[in-house]
Amino acid sequence: MLILAAQLALAAVFLYSAADKVRHWNDSISEVAGLGIPAPVVFAAMTVATQLIGGLAVASGILAAPGALLLAAFTVAATVLGHRFWLLQGQVARREFTTALEHLAIVGGLLLVAQIHGLHF
Repeated sequence: MLILAAQLALAAVFLYSAADKVRHWNDSISEVAGLGIPAPVVFAAMTVATQLIGGLAVASGILAAPGALLLAAFTVAATVLGHRFWLLQGQVARREFTTALEHLAIVGGLLLVAQIHGLHF
C-alpha cells in the first residue's frame, strides 16, 4: 500500500504539470522559448507527452519501471535547463538550488520505483 501511495504522489507532480501546461499552452511555449530551446512548440508538446505517459505509467504500475526512468531523465534535463543556480547569485541562486535538490529527491523516488518494478542494475 505504501508503494502505491508513493507512486501516486510522484505521478501527481507530473500529471498536474502536464494538465497545467495544456491549460496554459501559450505560457508553456513562452517558458520553453525563454530557456533558449529551439522549436518551443515541439518541445512543449514533448514535455506534456512525457509527463502524461510517464505519470500514467508510474501511477498505474503498468510499465512503471520504464515510465519512472523516462520521468527521471526528463527531470534531470529540466533541472539542468531550467534551474541553473550556478549562473545566479544571492537569494535567487539559493532558491534555484533548493528547487534543484527537490528535483533530485524526485529522481531518487523515481529510481526506487524503477527498482521495485523489476529494473535492476
